[in-house]
This record gives sequence, structure tokens and C-alpha cells, in this order.
Amino acid sequence: MTINLAKNIAGAGVLSLSAGIASFSGAKVAVLPATLLLLFLGGVSAYSFSLLARVGEDNGTGTIRETWSKLFGERWTLIPDATILFECMCAATSFAIIIGETFSSVATLCGASAALAAPNAWIVLLSLFVLLPLCLLRDLGSLAFGSILGTSGTIFTAGFMVLRALDGTYAPGGRFFGTLAAASQPKFGGPANPLNVCILVSLLATAFLAHFNAPAMYSQLAAPEDGSPKLRRFNRVVAGGFGLASLLGAVIMTAGFATFGSVSNGLVLNNYAVADRLALIARVGIGLSIIFSYPLNFVGLREGALALIGKREQAARRSWHVLSTVLLLTLMNGLALVVKDLGALAAFSGAIAGSAIIYIFPAAMFLKTAAVQRAKGPGVAGAPRYQTREIVANWLMAGLGVLLAVVGGAVSAKAF
Repeated sequence: MTINLAKNIAGAGVLSLSAGIASFSGAKVAVLPATLLLLFLGGVSAYSFSLLARVGEDNGTGTIRETWSKLFGERWTLIPDATILFECMCAATSFAIIIGETFSSVATLCGASAALAAPNAWIVLLSLFVLLPLCLLRDLGSLAFGSILGTSGTIFTAGFMVLRALDGTYAPGGRFFGTLAAASQPKFGGPANPLNVCILVSLLATAFLAHFNAPAMYSQLAAPEDGSPKLRRFNRVVAGGFGLASLLGAVIMTAGFATFGSVSNGLVLNNYAVADRLALIARVGIGLSIIFSYPLNFVGLREGALALIGKREQAARRSWHVLSTVLLLTLMNGLALVVKDLGALAAFSGAIAGSAIIYIFPAAMFLKTAAVQRAKGPGVAGAPRYQTREIVANWLMAGLGVLLAVVGGAVSAKAF
């Protein structure tokens, strides 16, 4: 269990990156500052992911909801429940949009009929025969192979995009330049809009968001046999997962913008020519990455929905597990049949819910726990874990989350 779960924790950052992977290049922000911002927020996201496990351990709780309830009271659990539910709903719809667009492109390249090449056809087919069985699984460790497969697909995509940025095949006179529609041919230059930074930050919140699974992953991770702290091992794996996600995000963002400039699509792989064989492999890789990301997000969606209607305890019953899974999968993926603006959806949900889950909620629970622990006096064993400099840092992280939610939400809402 330890090995399988560790792979899932390490893959969480990479797999969740796939929801925002396509939109980074479309944010149209200068590459160097955007890359530095990406790396910084990736580090903050890794810290807050670990923080959720840490405050859960200190409070003897196993979920964000349980921790929040213990610290702030049961009546206030509606705040994290509704926020996580909203984010998971948007993420599930985003995943379904990417799946439809990705496999539609693959089908078109393979000469499929018009009906089978339609994005909505793939959303329906994969929802029924792939996503539903995966979402019915109860053990996150069983998705370890999918995490490896999806991560490999994302790494290949990053390598492919770097190759195309360097080989000139999409530059004027290149092999694929003439196969693109005039409106899709690479364009560079023009004034930069400072507000695009808000869009990028909002997309990054979606890309790095796997936090609702942090307590569950931590609780399922076996304690080290050498007696060393469990949290230390957890932090090493988290650092590796989010570090890899940040690195891949920086590579993909830079390569996409270097290839297509201001015409970068919300789903950047759609920019590449249908005749580009390597793009076909990249699309399949990202498609697989999204497929195995979907169940990790769906856990938060299902738990949030049941908690919101007061039926959380019923989740252990097979009938409720199956019924809630079928209904939610149908609702979210059904919405993806109509909503198609991936970039706007990812940016808006990231700005509002992502900022709360990644920055505000972990900081709030840490600060409350710190106040309780420090009130017990310096003799308490847990007190050294809540030092003044970290308390200040969490106040700053909470403030950052509020600022990003307000500004990013306002800017991204204009895209609708």
C-alpha cells in the first residue's frame, strides 16, 4: 500500500496539471515572469497540500471537513463543503471537455466517421465504459498504474512540444505551417495585458489542485519501518510530485507560447496540425492522463455532494456509492456536452474555489490549530510545530488567497 499510494501522491501534482496544461500558453504572459510565478505557486501549493495532512494529524481527523468541523464548529462546514463541491464540479466538466476534444482529434486523424469524430461522442463513450468503472473504485492505491501511465503521457507531451518549438515545423515555411487555418497560424508581438497574469494565476490554481485528497492519502500511507516521522516521508513524496508538476508546467507553457504565440488555444494541443503524428501520440498521452486524473477529482466531488445533503455516512453503503457516482458523473459530463470554453471555466473555478482550497482553507486551519496548541503552553509536544514565522507566513498565504480570489475571479468572469 505504501508504494502504490506514494506513486499516487507523487502523481497527483502531475495529473492535476493536465486540467490546466492546455491553458498555460493561452494566458499570454511574458515567459520568464510567468515561469517564475508558476514555480513559486507550485511550491506554495505543495506546502499547503502537506499542511492539510499535518493539521489533520494534529487534530486527529481524516478529511478537510472533519478538521474544519473540529476547529470551527459543525455549522460552518458548509463553507468547505460547498467550495470543494464547486471546484470538483468545474474540474470534472473540464476533464470531460479535454477528453472529448482529445479523442475527437485522434479519431479524426485515424479517419473515423463524422459521428465518431465528434467530441460529444467520446465524452459519452468514455464516461460509460471507462470513467464510470474507475470512479466506482474505492481504493486510491489501485490507480497507481494509471498515475504512472498518465505521468508518462504528460512527460512525452512536454518533450514533443519542446521539439516542435525548436524544429521550426510550425514557423512560416515549415512543414506544418501551411496546413493550419490562417487564424491558427502562429502570431507574435503586440501589447501585453497585465491582467493576463490574473488569468495565469487562476489557471495555476486549477492545475495544482489535488488538495481535497491530501488527508486521505496521508492516512493511507504506511508509517516508515525505521520509526522516522510519517510526515517526513509524506513531504518528500509531495515535494517530488509537485516539483515534477511545476517543471512540466514551465516546459509546456514556454514551448507552447514559443510555437504559437498569441493564438495559443485554450486546449493547446488543438493548435497542432492533424497531420502531425507526434501530436497524435501527445493527445493520446494527455487523454490517458486526464482519464486517470478524473477519479482522483471525483472522490472530492462525491464526498462533497453527499456531505452537502447530509448523507456522508451513507457513502459506505454500496447502493449510495453507486447511485451517487452514476448521478454525478451523468450531470458533470452531461454539462461538458454543452459547455466548451475550457480556458474560461478553468480560470474562473481556479480563481474562486481553487484559491480558497489551496491558500485560504489550509492557512485558516493551521492558524486555528496553532492558536489552540500555543494556548496549552510551551510544554506541549506539538507546540514547536507552530512557530511565529510560520504563523506569519500563513497569514500572508491566506491574504494571497483572498486577493487572488477577488481579482482573478473578476477578470476571468469577463471571459464568459
